[in-house]
Amino acid sequence: MTKENSRRGRRNRQRGAELQREVTRMARFYELDAHNRDRGGAQHEKGDVEIENKYYGCKRRKKIAQWLKPEKQEIGVFVREDYGSTFVVLDAEYYIGLLECLKRK
Repeated sequence: MTKENSRRGRRNRQRGAELQREVTRMARFYELDAHNRDRGGAQHEKGDVEIENKYYGCKRRKKIAQWLKPEKQEIGVFVREDYGSTFVVLDAEYYIGLLECLKRK
């Protein structure tokens, strides 16, 4: 294996790790119990980030599909594939703020 091949994908892994750290910091700012579970590429079996005992994946791309982003006055977008589950796409800070409100109750 050449040195060039071993570097291939390195920056993408770094960018993913940056997102995991960013999400963990954001959750801790709101005083939520948050941990980065995918440290050093270990690939935790339940997910990349743990916030309040729930696991989340982190995916970072150069550009995401425009139809996944909220528009107009929307705060989120519901998406579903045929015969699949329904998901919601929300701004991360808005979602973490919701988690904080739930924790305070």
